[in-house]
Amino acid sequence: MSVNKMEKYLDKISQSALDSHDFKILETYNIAKKLKLSRSTVSRYLNAGYDEGIFSKIQTHPVKYISVEILNKYFVDIRLNYDNIEELLASKRKEQTINTDIFKSVIGSEGSLVNQIEEIKTATLYPGKGLPIMLMGPSGSGKTFLARKIYEYCLEKNLIRKSAKFQSLNCAQYFNNPELLSSLLFGYTKGAFTGAYQDTPGLIENADGGILFLDEVHRLTQSGQEKLFSFMDTGMYSPIGNDSIKRKASVRLIFATTEKLDSTFLPTFVRRIPVIVNIPSFSSRPQNEKIQLIDYFFMDESKVLKRKLCVSNQLINVLASADMEGNIGKLKNIIKYSSGNAYAKSVSDGKIDVNLSNIPANYYQNLIKYEKFDNESNDSSYYDYQNKVLPQHLNKIITIMKDIYSDTVSRIWSFLNNEVTQQQFINHINKNVDLLFDSILFHTEYKSHNDSEYEFLVYQIKSVFNFMEESYGYPKDGNQILAIATLLRSKNLQSVLKTNEIWNKNKNQIVNEIKIKFSQPYQVASRILKLLSDKMERDILQEDIMMVTLYVAKNEKNISNRTLHAVVVAHGYSTASSLANVANRMLKSNIFQSIDMPINTTTKDIESKLVDYVNTVNIDKGLVLLIDMGSLNQLGDGLNEKLNVPILMIDHVSTPLVLNVGTMILQNKGLNDIRNDVDINNVVSSKILLPHKKQKKAIITCCHSGMGSAVQIQEIIKNTLNKFNVDIEVLPYEFNKLSKNKQGELPFELYDVIAIVGTANPNISGIPYLSLDGLLSGEHIDQLIEILSNTKSIDYSELKNELLINFTIKRMISSITILDPTSLLKIVDNTVTKMEKLLSVQFETNKRVLLIIHEAGMVERLVRNEKVDSQPDLNQFIEEHKKMFELVHQSLTPMEEHYDVKVSKEEIRLIIEIILGDD
Repeated sequence: MSVNKMEKYLDKISQSALDSHDFKILETYNIAKKLKLSRSTVSRYLNAGYDEGIFSKIQTHPVKYISVEILNKYFVDIRLNYDNIEELLASKRKEQTINTDIFKSVIGSEGSLVNQIEEIKTATLYPGKGLPIMLMGPSGSGKTFLARKIYEYCLEKNLIRKSAKFQSLNCAQYFNNPELLSSLLFGYTKGAFTGAYQDTPGLIENADGGILFLDEVHRLTQSGQEKLFSFMDTGMYSPIGNDSIKRKASVRLIFATTEKLDSTFLPTFVRRIPVIVNIPSFSSRPQNEKIQLIDYFFMDESKVLKRKLCVSNQLINVLASADMEGNIGKLKNIIKYSSGNAYAKSVSDGKIDVNLSNIPANYYQNLIKYEKFDNESNDSSYYDYQNKVLPQHLNKIITIMKDIYSDTVSRIWSFLNNEVTQQQFINHINKNVDLLFDSILFHTEYKSHNDSEYEFLVYQIKSVFNFMEESYGYPKDGNQILAIATLLRSKNLQSVLKTNEIWNKNKNQIVNEIKIKFSQPYQVASRILKLLSDKMERDILQEDIMMVTLYVAKNEKNISNRTLHAVVVAHGYSTASSLANVANRMLKSNIFQSIDMPINTTTKDIESKLVDYVNTVNIDKGLVLLIDMGSLNQLGDGLNEKLNVPILMIDHVSTPLVLNVGTMILQNKGLNDIRNDVDINNVVSSKILLPHKKQKKAIITCCHSGMGSAVQIQEIIKNTLNKFNVDIEVLPYEFNKLSKNKQGELPFELYDVIAIVGTANPNISGIPYLSLDGLLSGEHIDQLIEILSNTKSIDYSELKNELLINFTIKRMISSITILDPTSLLKIVDNTVTKMEKLLSVQFETNKRVLLIIHEAGMVERLVRNEKVDSQPDLNQFIEEHKKMFELVHQSLTPMEEHYDVKVSKEEIRLIIEIILGDD
């Protein structure tokens, strides 16, 4: 049996399947059974037909094959792959094409041209004769093509008569003869000039009721522009040779130019064109659109030559990667010549092979700058005018993604089936995450091409991270923003796992395992992608939530422990990148960013790059800048004006130096400590730049039970100070660090700390400490007012009232919990009362208030599934206070039942410490 016979049989059963909706007959097993052939033989024929574009696959289980020729009878835009039957049947049917939008067929209508087409539709649908449109873009970018589409759109929407004409004129052809150009536009009367033997209508008259397209309109003289805008204003014009004649015409006007509007046009002319549409060059089009354009032109050549074209993927990738100075017009000509050249050399009537050797010789050197041949497949793409199915290309980065995503799914599935150990699983996952994000960052150049969708993604992800930082304390990181944006842009939010059998069968189980194994990163990734989905009004795939979760998990520890940001700046193509990458890998932490600079880069350029970087991250805690050449003084002066944070600048950067600085950053060393170490152990120059502005005053809040309560205290103080416009920073900080390192901690480098407020005293000499219960009871209110009065003159009684109001228990509870404050306060108060009875004690007012506030924060932590710091001596503490542990836990039982939470031993220990403590 031949492929042709299989094709005829599949045509027959495909028709039957579409008529009866019985698609099981299209499965390999049933075809083999009917034809009395082995399953493997039938499978071989079907796959050969699929490879040639004769059959399409329906990727169900089992897979079904359907005839492309039969599909072409019923549907528009046939594809070689469908996820399921429903997707196939939901495709546009041919009888529906009468009412389709003509612009849907324009490549880029849902991508790089989406805004431009919206502007064109707005201008075209405007009542009357529409609005004049100016198409701007480089030569060959498709302006004439779009003008024709506008004409077709007007016909489709019945905006003009079916008999209305599309008149076009290239003004550049008559640049040296403005009189002739005017006569062509406006017509002329008999005797107007030598050779004018009779009255002759112009293009405006011929275009009456239709469209006039003037290409290269910047070639119009000022006189010509004035005549034209007079016609635009009045709808009246005079033929050349007799100004007394006034004729009327209703014409829709489309102009095109390659020049800037302020270069050759009269301002009075430009003002009359309300719709300016910018057409992108071929180079700035997204990769998928470039490939679509290439496919379109090769299919056109197949129709002209009436032969099937077999085009090498190398040639397609060269064309897609080339810097097309002539844009789409040049691309079309190269494809036309290459196809014709291959046709002339073909020795049979079969398919025509088109490859790099067929490129025009005069274009060859300019085009062959493509450097990706080594790992590229030698496959070809087929273009057949008879079945009209375009090949489906997977670009290199999508192929890489598909492999890594699939391997990740396989690794997770192996782990779920106990085929690998947990450590092997983690190692494989981390390796895949590194490989994925290295690949997409090295193989994509969206930023350099001013890709608007990429810039939109960066902006939206940045705003989401801002929200995450403000609402959940999740630090913003420039690397994560760019990495996630590049991932989503490279995938174009399409699935790379839709044909993966393991994923399709076990998706929910795999995602659930990720959710359990990496609970906190999963919450972060889900929140980021959900917010992003809402902002972009596009669904985020579960496969992307999986991969972003793994990415966040790998970087979570690095992010949470980072206090300083560090950037390597070096001259050369990739010197800084290499240094930063080596250090980050060796230190197993994403510490260093990099800025590569050409040799002739100025200090102003470097400053600009650094300011751009700072705009994506929060460097309030300081910046370490490592530079390769002796330019500390020049660079420092400029940066100091623009960045209001301390900057440690270190000269003569090298790999050992970067590793040494990175190690100290991981150890949470401050700028002074790092500088002292660098000065002692490295023969380099360094200096610290302090902000020109006087250090801002700050109050530090802390709590021995963790950062949660410190943040809550911060909110209350900020709310009070905001009402009085007091310019004081309120900073939550870890109690253990303050207690251990005192004024060696970062806040004391960045701010003038005037007080510490908290639930425990870190005992820092020279800094007044105000206890939270002292503020709640009113004992420390006067002391706080005295501290604040040194900063700004404030009405004593008004401030005291505001502080007392904000530091009531109810205000505290309402500001720190996601739960109903009234209900929570009642339950927490009952647990404290029960605690008193079980322990046979009567708590002092201050201690009772402190316990209520602490337990309210504890409930919030438990509901959010947040944990307190680990306690190495916990078992010893329990043994020493065994009876109290039991009684305190017993008092908390109603709270556990009401909120469906479990109070940990660590939390109980913190409550007992409050009971036993002096504060």
